[in-house]
Amino acid sequence: MPVFPYKEFRPHQKKIYDAVLETLRQKTPLLINAPTGIGKTAAVVGAVVDYILDTNTPIHYVVRTRAELDPPVRELNRIVESGIDIEYAVIKSRQDMCCYTSLKKLSYQEFLAECSLLKATSRCEYYPIRNIKTILKNVNTYVKYLCTTKSCPYEYAKSRIRDVKFVVSTYYYIFGKESSSVEGKVVVVDEAHSLFNAVVHLHSLEVSELELRSAYREAKKYGYLEEAAKIYRLYNYIKKASGVVDFGDLLSEIADVDLEQAVREIIAKKVESLEAPYTPLILIKELKTALRSRVRYFAELRQTEVGKVLTISPIDPTSIIKSRLQDAYVVIFMSGTLSIDLFTEVLDLENYRTVEVSFNSYVPRENYLVIVDVGVTTRYNERSEDTYFNIAKRLATLINLSPGGVLAVFPSYEVMKGVKKFLKVSIPHWYEGFEEIDLTELPDKFFIGAVARGKYTEGVEYVREGKNLLSSVAVVGIPYPEPTPYLEKRVEYLRPRLRERAWDAVYLYEAIVAIRQAVGRLFRSPQDRGVLVFLDWRYAEPHIWKSLKDILQHVIVVKDLGEAVGEVENFFTSESKVSRWQ
Repeated sequence: MPVFPYKEFRPHQKKIYDAVLETLRQKTPLLINAPTGIGKTAAVVGAVVDYILDTNTPIHYVVRTRAELDPPVRELNRIVESGIDIEYAVIKSRQDMCCYTSLKKLSYQEFLAECSLLKATSRCEYYPIRNIKTILKNVNTYVKYLCTTKSCPYEYAKSRIRDVKFVVSTYYYIFGKESSSVEGKVVVVDEAHSLFNAVVHLHSLEVSELELRSAYREAKKYGYLEEAAKIYRLYNYIKKASGVVDFGDLLSEIADVDLEQAVREIIAKKVESLEAPYTPLILIKELKTALRSRVRYFAELRQTEVGKVLTISPIDPTSIIKSRLQDAYVVIFMSGTLSIDLFTEVLDLENYRTVEVSFNSYVPRENYLVIVDVGVTTRYNERSEDTYFNIAKRLATLINLSPGGVLAVFPSYEVMKGVKKFLKVSIPHWYEGFEEIDLTELPDKFFIGAVARGKYTEGVEYVREGKNLLSSVAVVGIPYPEPTPYLEKRVEYLRPRLRERAWDAVYLYEAIVAIRQAVGRLFRSPQDRGVLVFLDWRYAEPHIWKSLKDILQHVIVVKDLGEAVGEVENFFTSESKVSRWQ
């Protein structure tokens, strides 16, 4: 009897479940690409628990953000409540799991210092931890229960990571700077489409002029004059430099800065005088540690209102990912918007299995209408006031025709601002970056202007009482990331291996993921219905068409959205579809 959180499988779930078991038995990497709402989390969790019971092989399930911990925890809890006894641990940020709510308002570095102080002085009432059996339910219940038993949830979970059979955590605990070993474990990577960017974020570091000045003053105040002089030298280097910074020069400026003893002794002196123990020297120490690691960094200075900020980011997230996963028993990558060909090329993955549930096999043909308007483009060298006016005219047409909410996804704030000037909207409307949107209070009909890869296009639902409030989604242009020296450096680094595909691996990959994320706002289940409009002639180009063929298969191509008014009206007023918005 299969281990599964529910009484029966939904369409496609059994296919995913069986593929997971098969790949575990054959020890072959698996890539699962299936739309949101299909139930892939339940299928994967059920299959890996089945495998645990059969082989005793431990599982580490990782998600991108703390909000994404709940789905796998919920499915695991259903299995545990069915009577299957399995040891588990759930872990996220130390600060998020802290029982002292007052400490959650501090910056993360300040929190770490306060946390260390409380433990070192035996003033933390939740530490040391107790050996107890937890209640799972959901992540909040897990944390709150441990707090009521006077056990630090973070320390409790961390102490169990090595020994329990099922760990659910955020990416940090495998792909962060201080990762846990996954040797001999099955690793499930959820939201795998965001893995490269997430790893870049986890290994990036920022240090501002202001923080350097504070570190210099602190070192000088506590009598560490030699260290202060070296920090001041680094400060002057950053004051004079601009733009892309030579990695070798930056490393030479910080190579002889030794702050281990200074940080330790300054914290001790602050504790003795009952001051907050955080010192900005910690940031400089972290910068040196990062620069001297095996990770290849790109360093850049940018000017802000309060001075320059130095940012270092890893050039090759692939090497970090592969090094962290090399000892895993097997790895399962899963997503609802994964571009498998590009993902496997960038990750240099071979001998893998795939399970794909395409858009057009998931959503019934009668539930969607797809239009490509080739009369406009947001291509950079073709942008003008006329371009923005023509896009606004098309969006106004779509808003007027749509009975429910309309989401327009722009490639950048620049394009959104350009269109906003000409788009006159009489219904309730919001633009990302201009107004905050309360998604729980949306009316039946509304318009939202959002930016690709922003907070209103990824990981959000426009749902009330189980009903999707969106009736249309328009993707304006091709949402390539804006070119930056950092992204160009990543292309350059990949070119010897991927040749002409290097640009696609950085720019096209992000664009396709962003488009599929936008589509996913409208179709959260096979029952959802709506109109998808793509405003750019480049959607008719072969490489874009190929990457979106499951969505564009039955497309209507027009030179102006006005040409498709009849089709849109028929779609929304058809008797078989109108009930959704009544």
